[in-house]
Amino acid sequence: MKKVIISILILFFGFSPLVKGQDAMEILDSTIEAMGGLEKWKDIAQVTMKYAGHQYWLEQSENPEGPYLVSYLVSKEVHGVWRQLLFKKDSTRHFQVKRPSVSENVINGNAGLMNFRGRSFPMPYQLKGPLVQWMQLAPERLILAARNSNPEQQREEIVDGTPHLVVTFRKNELNRKLFINKNTRLLTKAEIESHQPNNLFDNPWGKYTVTIKYNLQWLHKRGIRYPAQWDVYKMGKPWQSITIFDISFQQQIDEALFKIPEGIPEAAEAVSADKTPLKTEGIIEVAPNIFTIPGSWHLGHVVQADGVVVIEGAISSGYSQQHLGFLRKRYPDKPIKAVMATSDAWPHIGGIREFAANGIPIYTHQLNQKIISDLLAADRSLNPDSQATSPKQPNFNLIANKLVLSDPETPVEIYSVNGEAGERMIALYFPKQKVLYTSDLIQMTGRKRDRFFAPQYLSEVKALVDRHDLKVEIVFAMHLSPIPWSRVTEALKAYQK
Repeated sequence: MKKVIISILILFFGFSPLVKGQDAMEILDSTIEAMGGLEKWKDIAQVTMKYAGHQYWLEQSENPEGPYLVSYLVSKEVHGVWRQLLFKKDSTRHFQVKRPSVSENVINGNAGLMNFRGRSFPMPYQLKGPLVQWMQLAPERLILAARNSNPEQQREEIVDGTPHLVVTFRKNELNRKLFINKNTRLLTKAEIESHQPNNLFDNPWGKYTVTIKYNLQWLHKRGIRYPAQWDVYKMGKPWQSITIFDISFQQQIDEALFKIPEGIPEAAEAVSADKTPLKTEGIIEVAPNIFTIPGSWHLGHVVQADGVVVIEGAISSGYSQQHLGFLRKRYPDKPIKAVMATSDAWPHIGGIREFAANGIPIYTHQLNQKIISDLLAADRSLNPDSQATSPKQPNFNLIANKLVLSDPETPVEIYSVNGEAGERMIALYFPKQKVLYTSDLIQMTGRKRDRFFAPQYLSEVKALVDRHDLKVEIVFAMHLSPIPWSRVTEALKAYQK
């Protein structure tokens, strides 16, 4: 009878008597032991890795659910184990470049340096945050950070069919969750809360989760185990993947590699994307009642008898707040009657939350409802905007076919582009002025900005014009100040020969 009771207890409490009774620190120590042992890691100062991989352009692909535009890279990375040190040399290829683009980035404590095209300059604060986060994803750094941050053990979870021990900890107001294989005691997954207010692409999404899975756990000299494949997901979407093909573990820091040369000025103070200044001095009147404000992402507006129509809720909530303030001061007797979100790319909709919070109707392609709804529901608790403090349901006007905002002087015709690249874009046509706004589909490129980017884009605009028999004389766009439509048609002719 006693044997039966013991057997039942073993079944109930688990085959390993250590598992149920372990606390978080013991679990983390067992993981360090599986990776080679704490004493060996105390003797490792830096890790040198060479890897190949790819990164998906979640922020501006043709479809926000994929497939995504891709950058391919081959990298050499050296990171400190016990100090905040990073050297990263990337050779990157993507569809916009014919030759690899090579950059070197160095982080030494709070200082950062970027080397690009033979020039050295302080690392832009928009880049530093993501690089620091990348360095923190190294498995040994996650485990060591957890050991120093009051870790807590949570209920076991099944990951990919395998039981895992779960340890959580907090750092800089952000949660970290580590999944440790119950059988091997190796770290196989981590969920990291991220907050990148200084990064233009990530700022609108507030606080979000980065998930990383570690595979190909490989045994190296001195009994060190280290994962050779890292797969990273942002907000549940695949984002980065690397495969390490060469790795070494050094006992000494290569101080020269991380040295910030004298004479390099200090980097500019980090500024939230919400504080990106809107410069209205260069405002251009495209045609009567139609205006554009040039910038990294142009903004526009249209003056009608019963109000102002805004073109693009761009960049960030703070940027849109400045734009709305400018328009209300310029046109004190006219309400803001609409905002045109002409694309699903994150820079186009990065400031759309401010318009929703103000109850301003949002006009966009019918396929963009989900991504804008997701953005409006983002967790902005760490950098609250108007939508976070006083949330409102969006007033969507979804464009499938032609829609007209009537006006005696400046009517606006809204069209779905429905092209390959412009599948989720809308274009705005002003029939009385013979002006067309083309979202992202007409851009200039080259060092002198003297040629058109992506002939495919131009062809989709031409197809739209022909399909609806539009009489166009002037075009402008989010990256384009006004130009004659004839320049586009002449450029297209070269591709018909």
